Amino acid sequence: MAHHANRPQRMSIKECRLNRQSFVPLYQQIKDLLLDRIEHGELVAGDVIPSEAQLGAAFKVSRLTVRQALYELRVEGYVIREKGRGTFVGGSAVTGT
Repeated sequence: MAHHANRPQRMSIKECRLNRQSFVPLYQQIKDLLLDRIEHGELVAGDVIPSEAQLGAAFKVSRLTVRQALYELRVEGYVIREKGRGTFVGGSAVTGT
């Protein structure tokens, strides 16, 4: 899988906010935010997703909450998790689906 080492990190997690008053679980909100970025081409195949710790700190949630969001994205084929390397946008992630 070709990773885009020469491309700058495009994902700014600092500008994302979760609605803690919503009935939608926090992990689902994180999943939806990441999925929206993938579907709109802000994140493309091979791009690195920030680590569980980075996402947890940015959203002020536990790593388990982030892990659930990333797990669902992996099961649905949007991201690939490589032990010791990180989480990447999957090559089969198709825009607009």
